[in-house]
Amino acid sequence: MLSSTTIWVAFACYMVFLLGVAVYVTQKEKKQAAGENLLTASVPWPVLVMTYIASLMSTWVFFAGPGAYYRGGLGYWISELSYIALFPIVAHFTMNKVWIVNQQKQGQLVTPADFYYERFKSPILRTILGLIFLAASFPYIASVLVAIAQAAQYATGGNINYRMAVIVVGLIMTIFVCIGGVKSAAMADTVQGLLFIGLLWVIVIACLIVGFGGSLPAAVGSLWENTQSFFSYPGPSGWTPYSGRFGYPFSCAIGWTIMLPHVFVRSGYFGDNLKAQRRLSFLTPVLQAIVWTGTMMIGLIGLALVNDLASSESELIIPYMIQNFVDGYSPVLAKVLMVGFFIGASAVGLSTANAFLSVSSAIVASDLLKNTFHMNVSKDKETLVNRIIIAVLGLGSLLLALDPPDLIFTLIMFAIAIVMPLFPILVFGLYWKKATKQAAIVSAIVGTVLVLMTYFVWNIGGTWYGAIGMLGSTITMVAVSLCTKQDEKDAEPFYEALESGINRFYKVQE
Repeated sequence: MLSSTTIWVAFACYMVFLLGVAVYVTQKEKKQAAGENLLTASVPWPVLVMTYIASLMSTWVFFAGPGAYYRGGLGYWISELSYIALFPIVAHFTMNKVWIVNQQKQGQLVTPADFYYERFKSPILRTILGLIFLAASFPYIASVLVAIAQAAQYATGGNINYRMAVIVVGLIMTIFVCIGGVKSAAMADTVQGLLFIGLLWVIVIACLIVGFGGSLPAAVGSLWENTQSFFSYPGPSGWTPYSGRFGYPFSCAIGWTIMLPHVFVRSGYFGDNLKAQRRLSFLTPVLQAIVWTGTMMIGLIGLALVNDLASSESELIIPYMIQNFVDGYSPVLAKVLMVGFFIGASAVGLSTANAFLSVSSAIVASDLLKNTFHMNVSKDKETLVNRIIIAVLGLGSLLLALDPPDLIFTLIMFAIAIVMPLFPILVFGLYWKKATKQAAIVSAIVGTVLVLMTYFVWNIGGTWYGAIGMLGSTITMVAVSLCTKQDEKDAEPFYEALESGINRFYKVQE
C-alpha cells in the first residue's frame, strides 16, 4: 500500500522530532545546572502522567491489545477495567510511600532495587532484584522492535525487510536514549502520548464508518449474529479460560501498572511533589480507560468484519482493516491512516522502549557494576559509561527481536509475570517491621522460579502469568520472616524516613 520511501520518510520525520527534544532538554539541563544525571528526573504532574501513560501503553495499543480483544472478546475488556479501577488504591498504599522515602533521601534512588535496599540493607537482594528487573526489560524492549518492524513490513506489502527494520529502529532508539536520557524521553512522551491516543480513536472512527456506516449498533449486531462468543467466556478463540479470568487482570494490576521497572521508577521517583503523585493516581485510570476502550473497539470492529484470522495475524488487525476495507472506500484515507498507524505504533513503542532502556542501564550501572562488583566510576565519566551501557542493552534487545515468538503478547506478558513475585516483598517491607532480608531473598528466588516453571515446565504461564509465582513469594515471605531474624537497626533509618515523610507531606497532626 505504501512505498518504502514513504515509511522511511515518515519515520525519519518522527525521529527528528524525538532527537530535537533530546538535544533541547539536554542543553536546557546543562544551562540550568539542575544536577540530575542521565538516568534520573523530577517532573511536574502533566509530564509525569503522560510519561507514565505513554510508557505503560507500549505496543499493546496498536498490536497486542486489538489482537487480544479479537481473540478474547468482551471479557478481556471487562478484565482491563477491573484492574484499572484498582490503580489509585494500589498506588496510594505502595508507590506514594515509595515516593515519600525517595524524597526523604533527596531523590537519590535510581533503580527499583535501590528502594528494597533501603529497607532490607542486603547487597545480595539488590543483585538478585537487579537481575530480575533486567530480565523483564529485554523481552519488553524486543516487543517494541518487533511491532514497529512488522508495521513497516505490512504497510509496504513486504517491501521493507523485517530484519532491516529491526536493526534501523533499534539503533535509532538507542541513539535517542544515549543523547537525551530519562528527562528528554519524559518530555517527548507528553507530546506523543496525546498523539497516539488521538490516532487510535481516529482509526476506530474511520474503520467504524467504512465498515458499518458509523453505526456501533450495526457492528455489535453483526457480531451478535455471526460471532456471539465475543460476548461470553472463553471468547471467540476460546482464549479466556477460568484461570485467565483471574490471572490476567491480577497480573496486570500488579505487574504491569506497578512492578515493571520503568513504571516503578516513574510512579515512585519522578513526581516533583505529592500533588503530582495524587494526580497520577486519579488521572491514570481515566486515560487508561479511554485508550483501552479504543483498543477494544478495534478488536470488536475487526472481528465483525472478518472472523477467521489466525492468532498471529490478529495482532495486525488495524493494518488489515485499513488495507482490505478502508482502501476500497478511499485510497487516500487508507494511506493517511496507514501512515498514522505506523507513526502511532512507533510513538507508543519507542516511549516504552526508551523508558525500559534508560532504567535497564541504571540497573546495570548502579545495582550490578557499582554495588555488586564495586566498580567506581568518576563523576566526569558517569554519563559516558551510562551511554555505553545503553548501547549494549539496546543491541541485546535488537538481537532478541530478530527471531521473536509468534505473538508480541507473549513477550509483554512474560515481562509482567517475572516481576510480579517482587510485589509481596515491597508490601511486607513497607508495612511489616518483622519482615527480614533473608525472607526477601528467598521469596524473590522462589517466586521467580515458580514463574519460570509455569512457562517452561507446566505450560500454564499463558493463563496464570505471574499469579502463582506471586502466591509462592507471599507465603515464603511470611514463613521465612517468622523463622529468621534481622537486626532491627537495619530498618530503623527506612521507617524513620517513611514516618517523617508522612508527617511532612501529609501534615499529620499529633
